[in-house]
Amino acid sequence: MKNLIFLCIATCIFIFSVIVLNFAPSINGLVGKGYYNMWGDPLFSVGVADYPCSSYTDAYNDYKDGVKTFTGTQEEKDKYLDQLKDGKNDCLRKKAFIGLEYSAFIIDVIFSFVCAILGLLLYSGNNIGKILGLIGLASGAVGFVLTLVYIIYSGIVFNNDVVGKEYGNPNPYINAKLATKSDGAVLEWKDNKYVCIFYDKDNKDKLYRKFSNYGVKYLNYFHPNGKDKDEDYYKYTQCKYSLSSLDWDTCKAYDEGSSTYRARKKEMLDTNGNKKGECDKIYIDDSNGTNERKKLYDYWVLTIVFGCFIFVLDIGLAIFGFLIFKDSSGTSGAVSIK
Repeated sequence: MKNLIFLCIATCIFIFSVIVLNFAPSINGLVGKGYYNMWGDPLFSVGVADYPCSSYTDAYNDYKDGVKTFTGTQEEKDKYLDQLKDGKNDCLRKKAFIGLEYSAFIIDVIFSFVCAILGLLLYSGNNIGKILGLIGLASGAVGFVLTLVYIIYSGIVFNNDVVGKEYGNPNPYINAKLATKSDGAVLEWKDNKYVCIFYDKDNKDKLYRKFSNYGVKYLNYFHPNGKDKDEDYYKYTQCKYSLSSLDWDTCKAYDEGSSTYRARKKEMLDTNGNKKGECDKIYIDDSNGTNERKKLYDYWVLTIVFGCFIFVLDIGLAIFGFLIFKDSSGTSGAVSIK
């Protein structure tokens, strides 16, 4: 029974790993390449895969030692130096994510394939229990560690890292865009004014878009239902907002009351000018006319989900490899099946 379970686990790891290799975001060139501007929306620039992380250290030392002159106050200079240190950490984290994606799943494919072939031979009656047990134990342990670490790095980049944030720029959010709710909302009516949903005075990153936002239909191809003119139609056509003037400083002004988007709720009107309701939320207007972002989102989520299955199966591979090795100990290599 152990032999059959071992064979099934190795086969599942191989199948799942092959699937992941066909969808993994970095392996398939969806992020990290020059086509994506430092992990932002498609732009023609150098991607993080080719970007030298040491450039942040060099810039930090040049400004700190006075080789380069910083035009600003000492407080602004200190913030920029801290930003450069964060930039290096961010660059190294993303490079680790890319490297782990290749190494973890390629190793999973190779090791699981070998284990599946040997497991088939063992199940057929060949006396290779000790060898297979050791290989299974080692393969499962290595695969588990690499895949688990990849999932951790992948989850951090997917959920926490701001898309398009440029740490080497004095204004790192110049190419970043606003985060959205699942319904595409960026502003909500609160205390008799519209405020930014994700504004946090202590954390600018919370306001801006992460890869986990890319599944929102308003950021992809979205065609309002103009025939039936349903609720989504009026929300999209009457309650949408252009992103050109909305940033952290603007959201700060909205939150503090020094500036307002509207003194009263925006109304939704039909084609005849009749009132259809009020805009409790203001929705983003940032569709790029394609499903490119949705494709990246779907591929990334699939990779994380299947990656979780793989590292759990790697544990099983290691456990049953150990059990097979243990059952083979003291014999000529044959495995006693209980």
